[in-house]
Amino acid sequence: MEDSMGGKARTNLQGRMAEPYDVRRLHPAKKQSAVMSMFDSLEPGHAISVVLDFDPARLKRRFEAFFADDFTWICLELGPREWLVEIGRRKPAR
Repeated sequence: MEDSMGGKARTNLQGRMAEPYDVRRLHPAKKQSAVMSMFDSLEPGHAISVVLDFDPARLKRRFEAFFADDFTWICLELGPREWLVEIGRRKPAR
């Protein structure tokens, strides 16, 4: 899996990224689409951690619209200057 900056996204044994994906350095217009692209490339059962410099409420609504019940969302750090969110792709029901 590669991140949107062309680098390899590293996951640990639990399917989570070893280091958070930091979108603060990206152009503001590209931040949400970069996170959505990273999520879209995730395998079921895996997750990414994302560092944001904006309130992720709008991003979460986009995930709800595009991915419905296919994702998990855990806020690990809640602003006001920095947010850390873990976004996971659910495994299919058996």
